[in-house]
Amino acid sequence: MADKSKALTWTELRVGTLVIVSLVVLAVTILYIGGGGGSPFAARYVVRTLMNDVNGLKPGAPVRLGGVEVGTVTKVDFAAGGGGGLVEVSMSLDERIKGRITTESEATLGSLGLLGEKALDITSASRGKPIENGEFVAASAEDPVKGLLSDASSSTDHLRRILSRMDAGEGLIGKALRDDELYNRMVDVSMRLQGVMGRLEAETGPLGRLMNDNAMSQQLARSTQSLDSILARIDAGEGGLGTLSKDPKFAEDLKAMTANLGDVASRLKNGQGTAGKLLTDDALFQRLDSVSRRVDALLVRVEKGEGTAGKLLNDPELYNNLNAALKEARSFVSDVRADPRKYLRLKLSLF
Repeated sequence: MADKSKALTWTELRVGTLVIVSLVVLAVTILYIGGGGGSPFAARYVVRTLMNDVNGLKPGAPVRLGGVEVGTVTKVDFAAGGGGGLVEVSMSLDERIKGRITTESEATLGSLGLLGEKALDITSASRGKPIENGEFVAASAEDPVKGLLSDASSSTDHLRRILSRMDAGEGLIGKALRDDELYNRMVDVSMRLQGVMGRLEAETGPLGRLMNDNAMSQQLARSTQSLDSILARIDAGEGGLGTLSKDPKFAEDLKAMTANLGDVASRLKNGQGTAGKLLTDDALFQRLDSVSRRVDALLVRVEKGEGTAGKLLNDPELYNNLNAALKEARSFVSDVRADPRKYLRLKLSLF
């Protein structure tokens, strides 16, 4: 009977020990969570900041340094003495990060999610004087979360105005929604495009044959291979084009010809030679212009029938007379050749 009582006492002792250990673990966990990160037994110090608008920040909100939770917000209240409408925020931070928060650091409002619980973010700084217990850290002039919500509200208003204009039938989309004629035109255009695509896909068209006719596709592939072969031969220096592209002598001759052309252009520019003087010598140009004017005047007189050349070109009677005289002269020469004695008589006299 005594052994049984002793056994029950030992069982109760083990249960009690387990309960005590569990309570200790629970307490440590609560202290860790409530401590805002870090060791619950680490030394802590207080840092304060002044803000224009805390945007719903409450005590117990986490404080983050470089994204790492290092403390909690302990108090949110208006600054003493009015403070120009500023709100004072007190924070309890892990003293081990004291050297990372300096006069160059800045406190800004953050969020645990897009619409979640608010948090306080502090930027880490290696320069500046460390903030001591009870001192103030600078705060950002603007609330990024509030700015984001303001931008979202502005975008929503803009979208609402666009939808209102569309509903009123303004703009292309609004007219397409309200104007039956424009809608019918768009439908007609889409039907025509569909018809064009159908004809392109049909085997009777060139693109349709290209997509559906294997023989034509193979022929195109062979043509492409032939073109590749020709380009490869040219690149290898074969044939006339290949020789031209690979022959160094041809390249030298081309360079020499280019140099000669450059020399000719330089001489022309300097007024050397007849062409150069023609380009640069005003006196020669004036003489050539005078000659051309005289020739032009002479041609005008000839066209008017003035002078012998003009009459020869414009007077049919003179032309006919000259033609008849030439015919008679040709006939006389023919008679002389046929019977020279008839026209040539020699008389010799002896003394």
